[in-house]
Amino acid sequence: MTRSSSNGERPVYLLGCGGHGRVVLDCLLRCGIPVAGIVDGALGRGERVDGVEVLGGDDYLGKLDARTTSLCIGVGVMPGMPRRADLFADCRRRGFRLVSVLHPSAVVAGPHEFGVGIQVLAGAVVQVGVRLGDNVIVNTAASVDHDCVIGPDVMIGPGAVLCGEVSVAARAYVGAASVILPGIRIGEGAVIGAGSVVTRHVAADSQVTGNPATRRCSAARKNA
Repeated sequence: MTRSSSNGERPVYLLGCGGHGRVVLDCLLRCGIPVAGIVDGALGRGERVDGVEVLGGDDYLGKLDARTTSLCIGVGVMPGMPRRADLFADCRRRGFRLVSVLHPSAVVAGPHEFGVGIQVLAGAVVQVGVRLGDNVIVNTAASVDHDCVIGPDVMIGPGAVLCGEVSVAARAYVGAASVILPGIRIGEGAVIGAGSVVTRHVAADSQVTGNPATRRCSAARKNA
C-alpha cells in the first residue's frame, strides 16, 4: 500500500475536524493529498482550519456526489461512542470511497493486508503480516507487531504496544500506552484502559485496567 489512497483525481473532503481531525488533516496534507474542504457542523461555515475551509455540516455532505468525490473521516473514537463507526458505515452505504492515510513518518512492513479507510499516524510502526480491518486507527507512535489481526472499527491509542500475533476483534478500544502481550485475544467491543498491561485474553464487551490488567466491569453496561 502507498502512503495514501486518494482514489485518483477525485476531490477529498474531511468529515470532522476536532482534535483527531486536525491530526488527520495534517497527515493528508503531508501525504500530498489536497483537501477540498471540511464538513463539520460544530465549526463555523467559512472558517479555516490549517488553511482548509469549513464548507458546512451534514447538510453539505448531502450535496456531495458519491460518484465523483472521496471522503476521509476525521472523527475520533472514545469508548462507548460509536459515531465514527456509524459515520463510516453510512458513507459506505451512500457509495462514497473512503481514503486511507499513512503518515510519512510511519513504518509499515510488508506483506500486510489493509482494509478501507484506515489511518496509520505519525511515528506508528506496523510490522510484517499485520491485517487491519476497515476503519482502523493506529494512532500516534503505536506499535503493532508481526502477524497481528485487527478487526474493523478498532482504535489503537497513542503509544500502545501490541506484541506479535495479538488479535483484536471489531469495535474494541485499546487505550494509550497500553501493552498487550503475544498471542492475546481481545474480544469484540472490549475496552483496554490506558497504561494497562494485558497478560490474559479479554472477553467481549468487558473493560480491563491495571498491571496486570484485570476486569473492572462490562463495557456495554458501563456505557448504557
